[in-house]
Amino acid sequence: MLDLIACEWLKWKRSRMLWLVLLGALLPALLMFLVQLNAAGQGQPFQWKDYFETPLQIMAMLMCPALFSLLVGYLFAREFQERTVNNMLTGPHSRLAVLTAKFIIAFPVLLAVMLLTFVLVLGSGLVFHGAASSLTMKFLADEAGKYGLLLLLQYALAPISAAVALLWRSYIPAMGLGIFAVISELTIMQSKYIMYYPWSATLNLTTNLSPSMNSAAVGYTTIAIAFVVPLLFIAAYFRKADVHSG
Repeated sequence: MLDLIACEWLKWKRSRMLWLVLLGALLPALLMFLVQLNAAGQGQPFQWKDYFETPLQIMAMLMCPALFSLLVGYLFAREFQERTVNNMLTGPHSRLAVLTAKFIIAFPVLLAVMLLTFVLVLGSGLVFHGAASSLTMKFLADEAGKYGLLLLLQYALAPISAAVALLWRSYIPAMGLGIFAVISELTIMQSKYIMYYPWSATLNLTTNLSPSMNSAAVGYTTIAIAFVVPLLFIAAYFRKADVHSG
């Protein structure tokens, strides 16, 4: 199993998708830096809470649903698109072991995006006058917890993107799913069903944009169902489907 994980990691390290990891982490931090730079020019005081919370909202609302779906879709459909899936499945490892290795690799990939975003936001914020003296370890730990929660909730939605990628044997539909998730969550955010939709539930649990609708019990139940059902489907489908390179 360890050699299978190492193989998946080596394939990922050689992938051009690494640039998307960097870009996905850079954009929210850069946008917030430019906004704060403009505010500082107008004499507005620096606020760490706004400086961390705004990129978090951008990640939860836009970047994570679209980017993470693309990354996960690529991870699971790469061998189909490169026509090497036969080589992968003729090895000594079971199909379930292959799926497990891919899900294991998916976590550090998504972690890299969130961790880089957090570090870039923190580092760029320290540039502003008075920022270093107002930063406390308690606040930093609280914000790190929010970014970590977003990571876990988004990772729980990875089986949906993986299922789409495996069904169509391409990461393009997974990318389309991510775009659909962004558009649909923004629409559902305005309704009473916000906690019953996986992506909007993730957004509200992390950022609390709609406090009156924020039910943790309903939200976490929605996320659990969105994690377990596609995962069971993938396991059953990939074990029995006629999988070949085409």
